[in-house]
Amino acid sequence: MKKILSIIALGLLSVTMLSAQSDQFVSTTPSNKKVVLEEYTGINCTWCPDGHRMANELAAQHPGEVFVINVHAGSYAANTYTTQFGTALANQTQLDGYPSGTVNRHVFSGSATALSRSAWASAANQILSMSSPVNIAAQGTLDWSTRQLTLTVQLYYTANEANPTNMLNVAIIQDNVLGNQVGMSLNPDQVVGNQYRHMHMLRHLITGQWGEEITTTTQGSFVEKVYNYTIPANLGSPNAIPALLEDLHFIAFVAQGHQEILTGCEAQITHLNMPAIYPRLNAVTNTTALDCSDNASVNVAVLNSGSESLTSLSFEYIVANGTPQAYNWTGDIPSMQTATIDLPAFTVSTNVNQQVKVRITSANGQSYDGTQMSTTIKKVLAEGSGTMTIKIKTDGYASETSYKVYGPDGNVFQSSSNFTNNTVHEFPFTPTQTGCYRIQVLDSYGDGITNGYLRLYGADGTLLFNITGSSFTSEASGMCSVTTVGIDDVEDEDIVVYPNPASDRVQISGNDIQMVEIYNLQGQKVSSVAGDVHEVSLSGLANGMYIFRVTTEKGVSSIRVAKN
Repeated sequence: MKKILSIIALGLLSVTMLSAQSDQFVSTTPSNKKVVLEEYTGINCTWCPDGHRMANELAAQHPGEVFVINVHAGSYAANTYTTQFGTALANQTQLDGYPSGTVNRHVFSGSATALSRSAWASAANQILSMSSPVNIAAQGTLDWSTRQLTLTVQLYYTANEANPTNMLNVAIIQDNVLGNQVGMSLNPDQVVGNQYRHMHMLRHLITGQWGEEITTTTQGSFVEKVYNYTIPANLGSPNAIPALLEDLHFIAFVAQGHQEILTGCEAQITHLNMPAIYPRLNAVTNTTALDCSDNASVNVAVLNSGSESLTSLSFEYIVANGTPQAYNWTGDIPSMQTATIDLPAFTVSTNVNQQVKVRITSANGQSYDGTQMSTTIKKVLAEGSGTMTIKIKTDGYASETSYKVYGPDGNVFQSSSNFTNNTVHEFPFTPTQTGCYRIQVLDSYGDGITNGYLRLYGADGTLLFNITGSSFTSEASGMCSVTTVGIDDVEDEDIVVYPNPASDRVQISGNDIQMVEIYNLQGQKVSSVAGDVHEVSLSGLANGMYIFRVTTEKGVSSIRVAKN
């Protein structure tokens, strides 16, 4: 029997039920349940990005077994991202806060299916250990020229199902939706510049609010449904957003009525009539090196949405509205795959926010006008000497907090995990060698330190750096370049190193010079000369910034010199 349903403003859907004589790709071997995690979220929910992060981690730990659907609903959601289905889905969970989630809409205790994010992993493990009475598989094609989806879903019952009637659901999920989100620092992997990359977003339920009835649920039953659906240009309700074909995924699952989900799967899709060359930037991510140089870098995530493999790309990147720079990449990105590409390191001004803009200018040797994306870089770097002070403010879960200071040799120089709740803790920090120290604060739970901060004060009380905000992520780090060792050093003000910047050699003026040592900004000694030295060759040094440590009878002077 074939029936045609009209979906208002969303295209046409046709459903065909076939007999067991069709080619069968669903497994007939008994298996355990798969997890469908429906996360209830919204762009005005501060802790929702932390829920997104935890859901992503759960799916990554169980590939092919955990499928995430983010349902934007409730007072924290924006109409742009809601659907006509979200309110009813949320209401039946009995949730009392956001983010909440259901794991297979199962009741683990009490009467509510809604769970806090900290319970999702445990609940998922319970579901994954349960045998499923039914197997599900889905595969199909998506024609880019007509936007026509043809999706075949097959069920095979390996045992008698307790309910004589089940409901088959097919959801359209969209990734890479850029927009606003409060609390985005809790999930930095999805931050793109000043926007948030929404993933797993529910855009439509092809089978309607609660699915389509399946009435043959006894052991040995085989069911096949074929859905023909035209993907509209925009999806969602009441305010639709563009439905980009390369970002769509299709999740099918079987439920007992409106509640208990028995199992689920993601459809395997073959894309037809795609454009030959269609690269797209999905993200630009800060990969700034944790060192005391003024170097930084970014990497870019490139999605190949074309039918041809990408073997070469040209990028244009602009740092702090400066001169555009170019980078040419060669490699191989197959169709519908994503690759992460590192752009060359560049120089930044430390301790200030600077925007880095990137776009693709050619692909496979052909000119290409790609959409520009950006991110903001702030390299936290300070200089100090003597006895400095580290201050750390905790939240109400101080037992999760610890800090470490790593010395120039990479070893732990000092550390502590003895913290109390909602307190400012002070630690003296007295470096013992010239070089680059990394100060790290960790939150073991991974949800950040709300309203906390990491600050470093110089020996004279000057604030050297301050990492703060409404909340940390799980880690906050700052770098300190110590250019004068110890509190007993006394600089000789008569010492002058010139020219600065220099090219081949420098002159050193002053009396009673005993030694000249040269360090790079990583704290490594690259050269030293003993005696009454007044000229030093730079011919063996790479261009960059160096610290000249000049020892005289009066003390030690540390002078920064740039080689061009």
